[in-house]
Amino acid sequence: MPNRLAIVLISVGLLVWASCNRGHRPVAPKREISAAEYAVLTAWIDAKIADRHPGENENAKVLAIFDTTDADYEHLLKDDNGRAIPWEKMAESLHKKDPALQQTTLDAFRKVNTLQAFVRRSLHPSIDYELVSSAQLEPIFCYHCGFWPAYYKQFPGSQGLLTFSGVGFNADGTQAFFYFNNRCEGLCGAGDYVVMEKHDRRWVIQKEINMWVS
Repeated sequence: MPNRLAIVLISVGLLVWASCNRGHRPVAPKREISAAEYAVLTAWIDAKIADRHPGENENAKVLAIFDTTDADYEHLLKDDNGRAIPWEKMAESLHKKDPALQQTTLDAFRKVNTLQAFVRRSLHPSIDYELVSSAQLEPIFCYHCGFWPAYYKQFPGSQGLLTFSGVGFNADGTQAFFYFNNRCEGLCGAGDYVVMEKHDRRWVIQKEINMWVS
């Protein structure tokens, strides 16, 4: 996906979530995240954020995570002209970028993300985190509101806002696949698909496929 999508994602993505129109709230999530999904996401947080070398991201004291899963299909499943592309075409592209990515994993990812889910306090990384709701974002990112300066005032020391999709697994549960994006003020946002594999009962990152960056 072209990186120029980042400008749109950063500037208006949060406005889509946090519309001030109180009459158009999103439908409540319908499923619960499984323990296996939480284990994968916890392992990723520890590998990518909590275990950074000293000096990296030293100002980030608390990890801010959106409390609802989102696979970001609205943006990712569109071509350069904004026309919808089928998931099958995206899956084919992802498989070319990582031939080890199994079709059963992709199928499970697609299925698990047909419904959104609340992210609960079941993540157990070695770094502190705070769950952020759409109700908290509404008075920050609505029209004529404070936007990022107001956000960082409410969530000081955060890295921005991290959002996870649901996690798909292959048939024997040794491969996991999910999407994340981190939105923040300025040119520091990114969205990646992540492939993880289980080795000796531990989840490790096998590949990250960048979809956009700002």
